[in-house]
Amino acid sequence: MIYGIGTDLVKIDRIARMCKTYGANAVAEKMLSRIEALEWPSANQPIKFLAKRFAAKEAFAKAVHTGLRSPVTLRNIGIGHNELGRPEFIVETPLAQWLSQKNIGRIHLSLSDEDNHIVAFAVAEYIK
Repeated sequence: MIYGIGTDLVKIDRIARMCKTYGANAVAEKMLSRIEALEWPSANQPIKFLAKRFAAKEAFAKAVHTGLRSPVTLRNIGIGHNELGRPEFIVETPLAQWLSQKNIGRIHLSLSDEDNHIVAFAVAEYIK
């Protein structure tokens, strides 16, 4: 059964401006989980990498009905890929515990990009 859905649309230029203003490393440090921080230096398109993750994390926060507030934080929500390349959420322990307390199981993610935009869609399901 569906707990919630969330969607977010990000303009890549917005993330590029943030990186120019504050420095890409500072933006990455605030935005990325531990696992993502290891991947980011080798990303082919680092600004797009950050934009996709930001959109996905916003969609996640909307799907669980909290917005970005502890423990649903940018750094507690990670995005990885399965063996087929499909994007998946990877959550840090404090968030995993919170999700379990709320009886939220899997959270599905779909990402798409076109020109200067990234769209993310998340669906949170109750634990069966």
